[in-house]
Amino acid sequence: MTSLKPQSEAELSEAIKSAKGPLHIRGGGTRRTGAELGQVLETGGLSGISLYEPGALTVVAGAGTPLAEIEAALDAENQRLAFEPMDHRGLLGTTGEPPLGGVAAANVSNAARHGISCWASALSMAKAAS
Repeated sequence: MTSLKPQSEAELSEAIKSAKGPLHIRGGGTRRTGAELGQVLETGGLSGISLYEPGALTVVAGAGTPLAEIEAALDAENQRLAFEPMDHRGLLGTTGEPPLGGVAAANVSNAARHGISCWASALSMAKAAS
């Protein structure tokens, strides 16, 4: 079975609507999720920072955007992600590049996020408002 590789939100929406069965979502390949049941949907094509406003502390990026790309953009402005996502590659013995979507899907964050409002909800609200 051929992997689905959407390059836009419209293509992603169409892929999900036209699916004939379960989808196995694959992001950066940093976590093993067991057997690949269903057709593979890869998020790597949904990549890139489309908006960054350092003064407003706002970043808009696709689900497939590597965290390293986001962190580099923030670092250039002496900023960082408040929720400090953990890099599990060493612990899990995997490779690949962790993407933003994987952080949201797995709720991957470090202890620093406690006391910060739920960032996953903020991601959802930002998308719904746009």
